[in-house]
Amino acid sequence: MNEARVVGLTTVIAVWGLGLSFGCAPLKECIVEAEQTQESEREARLARCGVVDSLLSDEARSEDGRGGRPVDTEIPGAGDGEIPSAGDGEIPPLGEEETLPPDDISPPHEGTPPTAPDNPVYYDPGTGPWDMASPKECKMDISKIIEKGNIAVFRYGKLCFIQGGNTKEANYSVTKTLGGVLAGRAAYLVAAVPRTGPGTGPILHEDQAVDWLGAVGYNDEALLSHVMSMTAFNKDLLFGSKHFSYDTFGTREINDIVDVAMVAVQQLGGGVPTNAQRFMEEQVFAKLGMSSSSWNGRTIGTGWIGSLEDMGRMGVMLVHDGWWNGERFMESSWVYRMSHPAHEDANPAYGQLAWLNHRGNATGIGGDISRGPNAELGDPCAPPAFWPEYPHVGSEALDCRSEVGDQSCSQTYDVGVFSAQGFGGQLVVMHPGLDLVMVAHDFSGRDGPMGLWNMVRPAVVAADPVFEDDEAAFCEAYGAGDYAPDLPGLRLLPTE
Repeated sequence: MNEARVVGLTTVIAVWGLGLSFGCAPLKECIVEAEQTQESEREARLARCGVVDSLLSDEARSEDGRGGRPVDTEIPGAGDGEIPSAGDGEIPPLGEEETLPPDDISPPHEGTPPTAPDNPVYYDPGTGPWDMASPKECKMDISKIIEKGNIAVFRYGKLCFIQGGNTKEANYSVTKTLGGVLAGRAAYLVAAVPRTGPGTGPILHEDQAVDWLGAVGYNDEALLSHVMSMTAFNKDLLFGSKHFSYDTFGTREINDIVDVAMVAVQQLGGGVPTNAQRFMEEQVFAKLGMSSSSWNGRTIGTGWIGSLEDMGRMGVMLVHDGWWNGERFMESSWVYRMSHPAHEDANPAYGQLAWLNHRGNATGIGGDISRGPNAELGDPCAPPAFWPEYPHVGSEALDCRSEVGDQSCSQTYDVGVFSAQGFGGQLVVMHPGLDLVMVAHDFSGRDGPMGLWNMVRPAVVAADPVFEDDEAAFCEAYGAGDYAPDLPGLRLLPTE
């Protein structure tokens, strides 16, 4: 495609104080206590913890990102051309009809290949407990997972491996991606509502935030895509003029997306909660079976407390393009916008409330993998999140801003890795091309998503039908976006 160019930005975090460090239990407990308080008191409490509010995050000791579905005209299978189930496990049918809001008016998609299925088949536990799958079902040699820490691995919608405590813990900035899910669920529910004026009808990424909220504390011209990509604060939003700055607690801009969602669902009348906390509990946690989760109801900058298994539910739903329990939970176009760069001129390593794997020019510690091989260029053994065409909806970028090799933006499959990352090493890492989700608590100091993938990858490659323990060849193909064995269909590009 096009050649890449341009300039990167950096951001830093600072955490200090009398021997405190990331992963230190007293610090963690102090911050958990602080985030339970009212916003007016939170910064003072964090200061007593030794933390700078505006710079807190372990997005902060973590990193990278996500992607999509194949861009060519073939539907890839699982090596032998078959759609992968969970090994020999039978995938239950979705039913005859997809569950949609009344008179569904899902946004149209350009360039949809005629072979793309309307109802891709995915397996998940619904609202019941996770199925513990065998290594054969997971297509993994579990014995090769480098076992350390509180981690869980999910593949083909089943639980393949879990180690350490599955207790409820503060997920910190992983809550940002959960906030994207809340907004995406609301957008799905109001998709059929007609627009009669500003702040009515469906929630669209190119809506101005002020139209929904009446007044905002940042640029009045900011679109919802700017809010969710942490660029709404810029005085100049023209292409090439804006930059990315991490909105740690969400108080600068990203919390507004919750208010937009609640204004929007008021159009539905009774039956759907218009209180954010109740909406999260009934429309997100209950629908996804997240029985070990709670949220403070105020901010998506932080505030979600949940278990590894509940983190896996969010990750699997996103890897499955918004499908859950045989129904569409949110639009695939919303997942796509979350998992692809929103504004490459500001940060090619951030989508809309999710971090992305990339090939350079990343801004923010969640995108700039601070340690490990080729750290500044993303994870070389994971595909980057590129759009298949430039410029694309929402951005005037002419290319992906790659700094690697020939700077090509082309990929056979649109399956970039994406992630949710929180302070102290709370992670949800999503590999759509492998139908794989990895989650972790307290993974600080171990290279974030790349480090977690390094731990789990030997188990995947050992059982891969094409590469069979040849990790170098696997990484070359998979990292280039040229191998995606576990896709049930083609990704549809959003056009709004």
